[in-house]
Amino acid sequence: MVAVARAHDVLIVEDGTYAFLDPSAPPPLQSLAPERTCYVAGLSKNAAPGLRFGFAVVPGGRVESVARGLRVAAWGAPGLITALATGWLADGTVARWEEDRRADAAARQHVARSALAGMSLTAHPVSYMVWLGLEPHQRPDEVAARLAAAGILVSTGDAFATGPYRPRALRLALATPPRDALAGALRRLRDVLDAIPP
Repeated sequence: MVAVARAHDVLIVEDGTYAFLDPSAPPPLQSLAPERTCYVAGLSKNAAPGLRFGFAVVPGGRVESVARGLRVAAWGAPGLITALATGWLADGTVARWEEDRRADAAARQHVARSALAGMSLTAHPVSYMVWLGLEPHQRPDEVAARLAAAGILVSTGDAFATGPYRPRALRLALATPPRDALAGALRRLRDVLDAIPP
């Protein structure tokens, strides 16, 4: 990817928001092509949802344009939030929270794989989401509507498709329910799908 970006003089924007979930992830592209990569991340996913603190690592020649864009599109972080965030980064608090989140995500994946055993699942083993493939007779929009009527909200593949192909799948967010309620919610989801006639 870096070679192609260099050959065509393309800027890379790398989203590192969930990178913390995989401790064995490859190095960020920013470390391989710092002259053309804007690396963006924040602390709302790995530290605390209410902690609206983000950052960008950008090539030197792009700092002013990125700063200008941020000033137009967003307010600056309050000083107290900046002090808390940088303090937690420096003293290892964020690293400890990331370790806890990785363990939680892995546990939720285990719950999902147990509750939905035998169904078509695609997910990273340390992730807060699962793609659930549907049977040919199950239309994603209709299944999502049935699940919503049962109190279970999911996203269809349409929301994530960038081309004409629309995957016959549902995206299940595993982080939302309390962990002790997750298995029951997934069993209810399975019951709804099993009740759809072929």
